[in-house]
Amino acid sequence: MATILNILIILGIAYFVLNSLVLTVKNADSVILKTFTILVCIAHFGATIAFLLLLDKFPNNDPVKYYTAAVEAPDWLSLFKVGGYIISFLIYPLVKLKISFEVLFLVFATLSYKGFLAYFKLIDFKKLNKGSFFLMLFFIIPSTHFWTSFLGKEALLFTLMVLLLKKIKTKTFDWILIGSLMLIFLIRPHVFFVVLLALLVVVLLDAEISKAIKRRLLFGATLGVLVLFPLFLIYFLNIKIVEINSFQDVFAMLVNYSETNGNSKIDLLNTNIFTRIAYLLFMPLPFLYNIKNMFQWMAAIENIYIVIVFIGLIIYILKAKFKFKRIRIDQKFALIASILLIVLFGSYLYNLGLGNRMRIMFLPYLFYFFITYMNSIKNNEKETS
Repeated sequence: MATILNILIILGIAYFVLNSLVLTVKNADSVILKTFTILVCIAHFGATIAFLLLLDKFPNNDPVKYYTAAVEAPDWLSLFKVGGYIISFLIYPLVKLKISFEVLFLVFATLSYKGFLAYFKLIDFKKLNKGSFFLMLFFIIPSTHFWTSFLGKEALLFTLMVLLLKKIKTKTFDWILIGSLMLIFLIRPHVFFVVLLALLVVVLLDAEISKAIKRRLLFGATLGVLVLFPLFLIYFLNIKIVEINSFQDVFAMLVNYSETNGNSKIDLLNTNIFTRIAYLLFMPLPFLYNIKNMFQWMAAIENIYIVIVFIGLIIYILKAKFKFKRIRIDQKFALIASILLIVLFGSYLYNLGLGNRMRIMFLPYLFYFFITYMNSIKNNEKETS
């Protein structure tokens, strides 16, 4: 019975992926877009296979921990925790149905692939201008898919953050948006608070949203923070008493952990937040960092692209005379959320590998802002010419 279930899931995934790919390629207006669509699919599921093949290279890898915890759990509710093993909680029913570890990899990869398809639809994939194509290369580089194509938090988190972006673009403040926010809290509570803050800012600044909706959202957010922040302190940071010594203990534990784990550590005591943000965004780079292995070389090559993109975009924004008030609510949200997440992650970055993984939580938002902003500028130029 278990074998049949696994086969049926694989066949269902294959049908969904191939059908989505065929439809997307069919709707693409150019050979470049058709090729790009195929490359994204290959990169995404190729990363899944690569992760499975390289699994023994990651002695403390999350997928094995999540799967093992679900297998060994005495009951379902024992896995329900903020952060930590929430993935184990989510996969528990499937594990008990004897769905294999490899098939669960494919399930999570398919969830995030659905997120990429939704993302491309949001940026109006078919109407991209030529200047956006260089930015779209971000969606075929290995690390973009490496961290979203396996049994882990990022696969689910990426899709939830795309869904959130869609709801904000359409100004649909419904139960699906609330549910998405709650799931984000359970997966990465610190990310939830940042995203919620960005959401509140853009809604309160939007003149087209009614005062009644603003009041309800502000009340709901305030109530949510009052309930969820203590849970964050107790179950995520293990802080029972709110005092300065408790936070100092957490920081000391983080420093100690960074000293004893990983081969690309960042000294929290001898770096400042600006240095760590630079490491988060651009390191490792050839000749500027002592690259030790194949994975770091791959990241370094990708970072050359990231540096070129950032330099080009800074020049473009300055020439375009950017004005925050003139951009759409979804663009404002993507920009504010990505900046706040960069500051958040830079505040405690202790490992380059961790930084590379963190990027998937803010770079898609940042690229969304730049791609849609460039498209709107081009469209305005066409209308006025």
